[in-house]
Amino acid sequence: MSPAAEAGFVRQQRSLHNGVDMIAFEISIDGQKKCTAGVADLGVASVMANWIRRASRDPASGQPIPGRFEEELTLDVGGLAHDPDGAAVHINWLRQPLQLGQQITLAIVETEKADPPRAREREDPTGAARRKREYYERLKREYDDA
Repeated sequence: MSPAAEAGFVRQQRSLHNGVDMIAFEISIDGQKKCTAGVADLGVASVMANWIRRASRDPASGQPIPGRFEEELTLDVGGLAHDPDGAAVHINWLRQPLQLGQQITLAIVETEKADPPRAREREDPTGAARRKREYYERLKREYDDA
């Protein structure tokens, strides 16, 4: 059983047609609507708030500077869809820097149409095949002696 089924969220399977309702994420920051993100066909939509703290680096040497750091606080709304030929397409609706105290609202809605993504990056099938092969070879080396 899938984690979604275990949690009680599984919708009835139904045919995918043009105009079928989809689950989408409606995102607002400090009460201002930023986007409605959703994938009408098979795919993935995700919302992720990120906080990163990393060591500051000396621009000349690239070495970490003791006691100094950089922070990044962002909201990313993106996903994965597929072109008609089946190629994967990474999509992005929002990459927003955040500040302390901001309020993010995520409403889960059902809609016939989401906002168009601001960016689409089609996966290169040759590059994807190369990365899969490299991953396979790495795992093969790692587990050959196991």
